[in-house]
Amino acid sequence: MNENAREKVMKILRRELKYTSTNLAFNMLISNLQRKLQADPGNMDACMTEMEGFLKKYPIVAKVDLANIAAL
Repeated sequence: MNENAREKVMKILRRELKYTSTNLAFNMLISNLQRKLQADPGNMDACMTEMEGFLKKYPIVAKVDLANIAAL
């Protein structure tokens, strides 16, 4: 994940940016990570690790959604 997309994903997780994917699983991951981060703001590293693991497992989702997120 490039630095621009990483920064924007972090903003999405902190709810500073709104993003909705066409992929239900990715939307569910974002919602779960937002809740984790809201419960404990110090969890950003763990949340980003989980996000990167998901994107490595599903490279097609990563390609499409990271391009859309980077364009925000």
